[in-house]
This record gives sequence, C-alpha cells and structure tokens, in this order.
Amino acid sequence: MRIFLRLLSTFAGAAFAAFLVALYEAVGVVRALGEASERPPAVGALVVAGAGVLFPVAMATAAAIAPFAFLVEPEGSTTLAEDVATIRAARGSRLRAAVLTPVVVFALFVTTVGAAHIARSFAGVGAPAASGLSMGLATVTLMLATLGVTLSLLPTGWRLVARLATVSRLADPLVTGAAMIALAALLVAVGIRTGDTGGGGGLAGVGLFAVLARPELDLRPVGHMLVIAVVAYFAGAVARTQYAKVAAGAGALVIAALAGLCVRASGALGQSPDVSVGLERHAPLARVSIVGLRRVTDRDHDGHSASFGGADCDDRNPQVNPNAVDIPGNGLDEDCSGADTPVMVAQPVTPEAEPAPAADAKPKRTFNVVLITVDTLRYDLGFNGYSKPVSPNLDKLAAKGAVFERAYSLSSYTAKSLGPLLIGRYPSEALRDYDHFTTYYPANTFVAERIHAAGVRTIGGHCHYYFHWQTGYSQGFDVWDTSAIAPGMADNDSSITSERMSDLALKLLSRPDNVTPPPLAPTANGAGAGDGDGGAAGSEPRRFFAWFHYFDPHAQYVRHEGAPDFRSMPGGAPGRWIYDEEVWFTDKHIGRVIDHIQSQPWGADTAIIVTADHGEAFGDHGVRTHGHELYEPLVRVPLVVYLPGVAPRRVGTKRSHIDLAPTIMDLVGAPRAAPGELQGKSLVPDIYAASDAELEERDVYLDMPEGPMNDMRRGILMGPTPGLKLLHFGGRRYQLYDLATDPAETQDLSSDEAKLRAATERMQQMRAHIQEVAVGVRSR
Repeated sequence: MRIFLRLLSTFAGAAFAAFLVALYEAVGVVRALGEASERPPAVGALVVAGAGVLFPVAMATAAAIAPFAFLVEPEGSTTLAEDVATIRAARGSRLRAAVLTPVVVFALFVTTVGAAHIARSFAGVGAPAASGLSMGLATVTLMLATLGVTLSLLPTGWRLVARLATVSRLADPLVTGAAMIALAALLVAVGIRTGDTGGGGGLAGVGLFAVLARPELDLRPVGHMLVIAVVAYFAGAVARTQYAKVAAGAGALVIAALAGLCVRASGALGQSPDVSVGLERHAPLARVSIVGLRRVTDRDHDGHSASFGGADCDDRNPQVNPNAVDIPGNGLDEDCSGADTPVMVAQPVTPEAEPAPAADAKPKRTFNVVLITVDTLRYDLGFNGYSKPVSPNLDKLAAKGAVFERAYSLSSYTAKSLGPLLIGRYPSEALRDYDHFTTYYPANTFVAERIHAAGVRTIGGHCHYYFHWQTGYSQGFDVWDTSAIAPGMADNDSSITSERMSDLALKLLSRPDNVTPPPLAPTANGAGAGDGDGGAAGSEPRRFFAWFHYFDPHAQYVRHEGAPDFRSMPGGAPGRWIYDEEVWFTDKHIGRVIDHIQSQPWGADTAIIVTADHGEAFGDHGVRTHGHELYEPLVRVPLVVYLPGVAPRRVGTKRSHIDLAPTIMDLVGAPRAAPGELQGKSLVPDIYAASDAELEERDVYLDMPEGPMNDMRRGILMGPTPGLKLLHFGGRRYQLYDLATDPAETQDLSSDEAKLRAATERMQQMRAHIQEVAVGVRSR
C-alpha cells in the first residue's frame, strides 16, 4: 500500500508542477505578445491548453523519477535527509564530507570546462577519425590529471577543515558543497556574460558557457522539466509521512483534472489558432510537448496530425496535410488551406496582338554587374531613415542609385532565400533537399548559368562555409573562391569576415581576365555572340557578373575598434547597438569594394546591386532571431541598384527579390528567359522610369517551406503599396494586417471573415502561378 501511495504522490506532484509551469509559460506568452504590441489570448485559455499538453510530459517525467527515488530511498531505509543529518552529526564523517564535496564539485567543473575547450580545439582539424582520436586521448589525460590533483589535495583539505571545525560551524558538507556549487554557478554566469555565443572569449576560459545563451539552444524546456522532476521527487517523499493518504487523494484529483485538460486540448487547439500559435511561439516546454503529441497522434504518418492544432484535415490520407503540394483545379484541398488552388488560366497571345515593349523596358546599354548581398541586414539603414550612422558608404551609393524602399526577400533565412533569388523561382518551386543548409539540385538553372551561356564572365567569392559545400550555388560560375572563410569557422560563431571578404573581392576584381576580357568577335551577321538585346552588335566587350556575400551582421555579434558609440545614441531596439556596430564594420569594408569599382576604367560600365538575404528581429513580435516567421523586420530588406549615368531615384512601390534574376540578365545583355522560366519581372523599367511615373503594383509573395528547424510559413502582400499582408501558418491558421494603418503588424484582422476570405482567395490565385514541388524531387 505504501509503495502505491508513493507512486501516486510522485505522479500527482508532477501533474501539479505541470500546472504551475503552464501558468508560468502562459504569463510568458502574454508578456511576449504584449511587448510585441500584439493582442494575446486570455491567460486562462493559455493555462488550460498549456496544462493539457504538458500532462503527458509530467507523467513521463514522473515515470522516470519514480525508480530513481526508490533507488535512492528504498522502502524501509532512512530518507536522504536523515542520511545527511547522520553525516552531519558524526564529526569524522562530516569533516571528510566537508572536504570531499567541494573538491568533487570543483573537479567536475574543471573537467567539464577543459573537455569543452579540447573539443573546440580539435573539432574540424584534420581528418575526422584522427581528430576524434586526438580529442579522446586529450580528454582522458585531462581527467586523469584532474583526479590526481584532487586526490593529492584531500589530506591537506581534511587537516585545514579539522582546524576550522574547532572554531567555526562552517566545516559542514552542506555549507562547503553549497559554496562550491555557488562558485561554479557564478563562473558559468560570468562566462555567459563575458563570452560570445560561439564559445570564444570570456574570463578565465569560462566564456564557452556563452553558447548556452544562443537563441537556437533554448534550454528553458530543460529547466521547466527539471522543476517538474524535483516537485515529483519531493511529492513522493510525502508518502513516507503521516500525510500520505491525504496527499494521494488530492493528487488523484489533480491527475484526473490534467488528463481531462489533455483530452480537451486535443480538439480545442485546432479551434483556437491564436492559442495554438501563441504556445508554439512563446511557451518553451508546451511547444516541445505539442510537437511530440502531434507526432504520436499522426495516424497516417505524413508528419502532421489532426489533433492538438496540427491542422491535418484528413489524417487518413498521407497525401493530404498542411505541407502537401496542392494540385490546382482537382477539387481537392491537399494542403488543408481551406480551398483548392485554382487553375492558372493562360491568355493566348498572338504575334499580331502582342503589345510592343515599352521604350524603357530594356537598359539603354549593357553593364557589368556586381551583386553584394549581406546576411541578416535590416532594411532600416541610414538611407531608409535610421538615425544612427551605421551605413555611410551604402548611404553614398544610395544617393546615386535607385533605392527600392519596400523591397522584400523571399524568405527569412539564408538557405531558403539566396538560392531561389539566384534561380529566379520561389523556394517551394526549387528542386532541393530537406536540410536546414539546403542543397539545390543540378536541375535548377541559376542566373549565373543563364548569363554564362550568353558569354558573360561569372565570378563568385564567399566567406561562409555554407558556400564551400556542394550545395548548388556554384553552378554557372567561372570562378568560385571561398578562401575568405575564416579558419575554424562554425555556424553562428564570432568569426570576423568582412575584411577577408573585401580582400578577396578586391583580388578577384583586380584580375584582368575577370574584368577586362577582349571584345567578342563579330558573327557572320555582324552581331557578337552573347550580345543580348541591350548591346550594340559586335561593339561591346564581354560583360562580367560578380557576386559577393558578407556575413558579419549575422549573430554572433562582436565589437570592432574604431566604431561609433552606438550604445549611447538614442534610437534602436534594446540590445541592437552591437548589431549596429557589426553593420558599420561591414559597411566600412563594402565601401572599399565600391571605391575600387568606381576607380577602375571599367567602373563607368559597372552596375552595383546591394541587398540582404533577410532581416533580423530584436523583440519584434516577441521574436529575437530570424528563420521562423515572415514579419516585416524579417523579410523587408534594403535594395539599392546603382547604374552609372542613370539619374538617382527612390521607388516606393513594393518589389520582391524574385525580380533580381531577370534584372541581372537585362543589365548584362543576356537574352531574356522563355515565358514561364522565371517568376519575376525586371526592375530595369522602374530604374529608368521618370520620377513622377506611376509604377505597376505587383503582389509580393513570401515563401518559407518547412525545414528541420522551421515550420512552413507563407505570406502575400497585396493591393496598393504598402498593402494588406496575409500570413499563413499552415492549415486554416492565418494572420491579416493592413500595413497602411498598422505598419508594425499589431492588429490581426483575420477575425473579419469577409476580409480573410478575400485575402486567402488572392493568395490561392498567386499560388496558381507557382509550380510547387515536393522536397527531394530532383528534376521537373
């Protein structure tokens, strides 16, 4: 009977702790959404749903804690508290424990720190097998050395504590052990504070603990689960007291209540998308539990469930789920968006009826093109109104070029935005794998391949290891140089690369064979091979296209000597000042490249395009990183197109990165792609248009397919600029914003059924023009 009561108390304690964690996380959801100026769901609804989804986590934690508790404190034995009291009462045992406890804690701490430094030093050095063997031998050597030092210190420690015991009560294992644990915790805190989240820097070698602060390494779920485990353990101990039956009875009610909430949540989350999205975005442990529950209740094993807000509208058919490719016009809603994608109706065009191209539809002449992309660069630079002097060199370029004030990336993280930008098709159309660092298959046709076939010299230089891998980006490039990658560079580390990147760019742009090839020989009809529509036949030299990608504004942020004191300047989100310093440093080195281009004989024939792969969030919508959502700070990007000899202008009409591939082709004079090959339209007419010209309004489509570290997200900006913005979270979960009156996206209009219906129909019409392909497809 006592064993049963102890088990019941353990499980009841876990259930009660789960409710407390749900309450804490619900408050966190409301706070995060409130800071983002969003209207959060009611706390009560969040607590009820959160407690329900945490019930299985609580039961699993209790099931793990129960055997541990019986092992530590078997039935019929003394309790752990009684054992500690016995040691403290016996002078000899107490003194030995008072020395042994802190020494063991210190030895474990030193070994952990040392092993981490060894792993960081050997990782990626040499062949994997040799590196692993060296790492293992060094770690074992460290452990043996630490053990030897520990054993040698024990006799001296015992003598010192014995003397201390005669004059103080501090010679107590609880006191000395707690003091050493507190010291270790302080060192960890110092490491997190002084180190960088790549594991470098910091005081006394403890800076590697700063990796614990990385956004993608969210340890809050672990902490919340530990709370449940601790409460469950001590609740089980209550069963060994006279309050056992009372505790067990109350516990049974708590377990039954949470079990009922779990059953309720399985269906209610699907009916309350605001609660579901709030928990998924801002409730650490509830989010993990929701993912697990959806996996367990996925009946057709397609990766999506009809329960717990999983949005699978037919959980018996693996071909139907929120991430399925919807076949237009077949009357089936394969992607559970609420309607079948309509069939795109192509209007027949005869040569006689085809409208003549506008006079300014092509550039007046051809150009070399240098494309500079910057990782994680927000749109609000100096030339777009930011008050801090973060971009003086780009500001000077913007003053001479065309500034697209409302330009948008295709997605909110690099691997889903840059590849499609260079392919000229949306991410869901690209032939790719499922990896976070996406590989694009050879069947894709990159813009470099298209213009290379037209005789354009193609040059690529990069400083991030993603471009060193065989991920498809090098297709069509004559020169592909990744020598600017910093030694030992890892994802999100503190490597400084802008100077290396500009050094490489200057080297590549100083090679005569790259930038000053001889004119093409005229063909029989007098036209030079590869002249496109924009060049004078046989008279222009072969053009070149160069692409350079800068990385430093991406986390992790580091300080730079000589930077302005952005921290003391007014404006900017809290904590953004060091990001501003990274942007300033990157701008400084991009300025070197711009100055070099404009000082060269061929500079007067070279267009410069500067943009970003995506933006970054600093608390906007409760988000502090990119790669998960499609809100404005994450997808609105700077875009400057400078054409020598063309009057500067500002384009306020919304435009998309989908337009850059045809723009590059127009500028270098390559033949235009066949209809349907590229999704975008050239920006050249916008650049040459008169300052008072009314530009074409175009919808902007945002597309982030599901990946191993992100859920599917879609979006569309429709209507007159800035437009209505619809965000799709899968299934029938939407958010709708009017950017004209609500630029910060704080007032969700999706509860207005008429507005939502019109917006979703517009998104479905847009999707009718997109040839979505399933992940893993290698050819069309």
